[in-house]
Amino acid sequence: MMQQQKITGKIDPRTLTESRLQLHYAVQVIDAIASTLAEPKPDYSHTSFGWNSELKVFVGELIPAAKSFRVALEPASLTSLILDEQNQKIAEFSLHQKTLAEQINWYKKEIATLGADADKVVLPSYPRADFPDDKIAHGAAFDANKGKSGRQELANYYAITNLLLQEIVAKEEGASSIHIWPHHFDIATLVTVGNTSNGEPITVGIGMSPGDTNYNEPYWYVSPYPSPEITNLTELASGGFWHTQDWVGAVLKASNVSGEGEEKIKQIQAFLDSALQGSKSLLKV
Repeated sequence: MMQQQKITGKIDPRTLTESRLQLHYAVQVIDAIASTLAEPKPDYSHTSFGWNSELKVFVGELIPAAKSFRVALEPASLTSLILDEQNQKIAEFSLHQKTLAEQINWYKKEIATLGADADKVVLPSYPRADFPDDKIAHGAAFDANKGKSGRQELANYYAITNLLLQEIVAKEEGASSIHIWPHHFDIATLVTVGNTSNGEPITVGIGMSPGDTNYNEPYWYVSPYPSPEITNLTELASGGFWHTQDWVGAVLKASNVSGEGEEKIKQIQAFLDSALQGSKSLLKV
């Protein structure tokens, strides 16, 4: 199963910024539609989305309507999609040379025909707080011809991480479902590993960020909560290290993963396993 997706290694992960920004903005409509039309959940996971390994798309929650639907994005081609309950395509819209406003207006027109209250859907102003700025936020169009191979490479990062997280969820009794969160665009599970500390659960967040202000490249992270003391941090596999500025967590940068194909995946898996066990040790659970 892992062999179906490969991080090619032919693209320096530190050069994926433009591809990441186009994807990050393109998926915001999933959040905008889900925030107003999906069935609310206490943890706000209805606003998140996931990776569909069969269709190879980012796909949101089912939206109840006369004809229920999901919204999705095909990353390499930058194509917005509407899927039915069986994940069959209802409509598609190429984002090439289209703006955020044109994207959301297309969606509103299409989902209205399915019986959804499209007038409720509003795309927030961008850039939002703690959100990467880009010319797309200021009315520039998407350009599907730029960074296509980079977007495909990033899609592979999500696909592989999704599979690795599925293995962790299957083993860890306290693991949540896997979500991709629109604001930071990270894919993650949250593992509850112990009783409450000061009224809050003891948890370990495990996931991958495609890059942000911490590291301008994809990286895997394992973050214990509450933040442990940093005086006795554990050894990490595969070139992982402990990030201690503003937050405490184990990090493995994509540029530190060597080899090809299965070699890369085994290194990532070894890092995640060592970081999870190290986090549990630090949290004394």
